[in-house]
This record gives sequence, C-alpha cells and structure tokens, in this order.
Amino acid sequence: MATPPPHHVAEAPPGAEAGTPGSGVPLDCRVEFFAARPTGPPDGVSARRDLALLDGGIRVRLLYPHSVRNDPAFLGYATMLSEAGGEIRTVDRLPAPVTVLDRSVALLPVGPPDSEPVEITAAPVVDQLLWTLAYTWDHGWRCPDAGEPEELRTAILCMLANGDKDETIARRLGMSVRTCRRHVASIMADLNAASRFQAGLLAARGGLLGPPPEIGPPPEIGPPPET
Repeated sequence: MATPPPHHVAEAPPGAEAGTPGSGVPLDCRVEFFAARPTGPPDGVSARRDLALLDGGIRVRLLYPHSVRNDPAFLGYATMLSEAGGEIRTVDRLPAPVTVLDRSVALLPVGPPDSEPVEITAAPVVDQLLWTLAYTWDHGWRCPDAGEPEELRTAILCMLANGDKDETIARRLGMSVRTCRRHVASIMADLNAASRFQAGLLAARGGLLGPPPEIGPPPEIGPPPET
C-alpha cells in the first residue's frame, strides 16, 4: 500500500500582517473570514483590517470572550463593525486563537505572540477547526445586541442552578463581582426566592433554563463559494 501524503503545513505567505494573534490575513482571502480571538479589543491595525475585509465584500465573523462586553472601546468597535456588515458573538471561554479563511485555510499562532501565524491547508484539520468555530458560534451571544439581558439572565440562572458562586459567575461572564451580585439579587427578587439555591431550583422547575444543549453531527463542509 502506498504511503499517504503528509498534511501540508506551510508558513504564512509573505505580505500577511501580524496583528491580534490568529488574525493574520493572507492576500488570497476572498469569501469568508471566521476567527476566534481570546483577547480584545483588537488593536488599530486589526480593526482597520477587519473593516477593509468587509469593504471588499468578504463575510467577517468574529468570536470573543464575554469579558470584552465591559470594555467601552470594544463596544465602539463592535458597533462600527456591525454597521459595516460584520458579525460578532461572545462566549464563556475561548481556549486559543484560530482563524479559518474561505473554509479551506486555517491560521494558527506558533511561537511568540508577535510571530506570523502558520498556515494549514490539510482538509481534515481545517474541517475540524471550522466545525469547532461553528459550534461555538451557535452558542454565542450577539454583540452588540439589545436582547443581551435575557441571555445574561438565563446564563446566570443556569450557573445558580449548578451551585456556582458569585465569583465564579462573574469571572465566566466577564463582569465585576458587585455587578454579578446585583443581577443575582434582582433574579432572586423576581422569583421570590429566599436563597440562591432556591432561585436555581425554581428556575429549573419553571423551565426558565431552556432545553439542554444538543450536540449534533458535524456540519457538512463543502468547498468555499465561488466568487
């Protein structure tokens, strides 16, 4: 039996700028830019690059941690990007920066934070990274979004039902402990609960936590749309 060819892994092409980790953009990005950025807000170079991609007709989807929602600079950037046609969602945790371009190329940071990302074109690896991004995206909160308070309330209720402490809830949602306690007190008052545990119990019994998340099969990954 012939030995299968190794996965192709090459350095990012010359001309790709290094900005926020995982946000380097080769010159051949034409259809979609999908990235997870564990830190924020982006620096000026990355922000201008994001807007330039949108100006070029490229779809831009970005994932950030919930903690950026407390940063006025980030909210200004998110509003500007949204008005230009970009999409941002935030989630509880993002373990590492990753970018997928046109559903066919992945960029991963290797080495020091200011080093160029490595370009990966091996289809099985890219497909897995894309599936992970898509799954995380489906569970994210839109930013900016007027519907955030209801999502925030549901998230807090779920963690109360799980027995999490204020410090844990605040850290996971990217808010101060004082703000977290204010939300918890409001929820307890609305539910007429005498304790945090009772609030979580009442929420679970009343169906306020929503259905448990279901993990379906990986999405079907096809070739990038033709331009």
